[in-house]
Amino acid sequence: MCRKIFEGKIREMNLTLADIKKLKGSIVFNDESFNSIKNVSIDSRKVQKGDLFFAIKGDNFDGHEFINSVLRKGAIGVVISKEHLSKFKNLKSFFVVVDDTILSLGELANIYRKKFKVKTIAITGSNGKTTTKEMIAKVLSQKFHVLKTEGNLNNHIGVPLTLFRLNKRHEVAVIEMGMNHSGELTRLCEIAEPDFGCITNIGHAHTEFFEGIEGIAKAKGEVFVYLARTNGFGIVNSDDKRVKLNSRKLINKLSFGFTGNADVKGKFIGLNSIGNPRVIFSYKNHSMSVDLKTVGRHSSYNAICAAAFGFKFGVPFRKIKAALESYSSFEKRMQVIKNDGLTILNDSYNANPSSMQAAFETLKLMNGFERKIAAVGDMLELGKESKKFHGELANYAADAKVDYLFCFGDLTKHTVHRARELNLKTFKFNSKKKLVEKINSVLIKNSILLIKGSRKMKMEEILESIKA
Repeated sequence: MCRKIFEGKIREMNLTLADIKKLKGSIVFNDESFNSIKNVSIDSRKVQKGDLFFAIKGDNFDGHEFINSVLRKGAIGVVISKEHLSKFKNLKSFFVVVDDTILSLGELANIYRKKFKVKTIAITGSNGKTTTKEMIAKVLSQKFHVLKTEGNLNNHIGVPLTLFRLNKRHEVAVIEMGMNHSGELTRLCEIAEPDFGCITNIGHAHTEFFEGIEGIAKAKGEVFVYLARTNGFGIVNSDDKRVKLNSRKLINKLSFGFTGNADVKGKFIGLNSIGNPRVIFSYKNHSMSVDLKTVGRHSSYNAICAAAFGFKFGVPFRKIKAALESYSSFEKRMQVIKNDGLTILNDSYNANPSSMQAAFETLKLMNGFERKIAAVGDMLELGKESKKFHGELANYAADAKVDYLFCFGDLTKHTVHRARELNLKTFKFNSKKKLVEKINSVLIKNSILLIKGSRKMKMEEILESIKA
């Protein structure tokens, strides 16, 4: 019987006044007004009666501007930074002053996490974190009550908010962890205290903030460093040489891969007409074939990682197979859209060089179409290597035998330059309206269109204007 993946709000949290007073450098005011905490919130719009509100300064808003509003809504108290104390020193409600509200949010999340005997899994990597996390949660929910990260709330704010959703029924927590600077994963591990972890892969993402791929590898490897130090368990992608290198100090580990001598072995059989992979997974003396609903050969790695976790956690083979075969991709993540003779691969959620290469490889393997078209947007945060990586997109398009390559954004000028050297039919636009008009002009029946770009490019906006 499948256990539920619990996503709901906790009715009452086991957080005490003593827990609040443990926050480093905290000063508590009006503690006689303290009452039971029903939830921890950072969004003033969503505050409900009984919530403890952390005032966090973001890019667009400062939570300190909404203190009076959240208290009127019934928040039991607020956590503010010291620099704002003078504004709120006359508050009658319970409030706490700390040096840094974001750091204190993480501290309190760690205090809360320690109250539960829950097996916690950390998932990171350059590509496939969210899909892998979702697949793992689906597999493990066949046997356990599972908490998982919602969407991709995977940073120093998202991880604490996920942990605050723990309740006594949870047996496993699957926590996605992202980073774009060194040290961030160490901090997230200190907050979540994972017992298990996986690095899906290591590729060229956020290279603007690192000294090359080795810098990225070292930063991603912080998860395995933490697990080695705490006698944790690693699930290791042995096909990725940098992941494998990072796993050397792990005493407890299980490897997976499609090449070499992995513990969990995969065999790629092929893709069907809409790009869904068929694979065979083998572990010890057992094998199973799996027909995935995800798109692209690369999604087989997400699935074999989830299967490896299933094997480690004792989920029966038939239930692992059923979970993986019933999993469908999220919107904007290799999402297949069929529209009156047009097939769209909507992979617009995000992009980096590795995921772009995987997307074009998928397009290459999808045969039987009269015309292959790709619309790509800028890949951001690539720093000094941006020109090279954008140029390589044209190579991927040529290899996939793309008939038309459409580019959007300033950085894709490097894609266009290389594409013209390769005699590809290429067009570049800085207006999505003009981009869509040109795409519509070349669409014929039985075309396939790939759409992909970095999140800030919002390439999904062209979808509603595409005409089959």
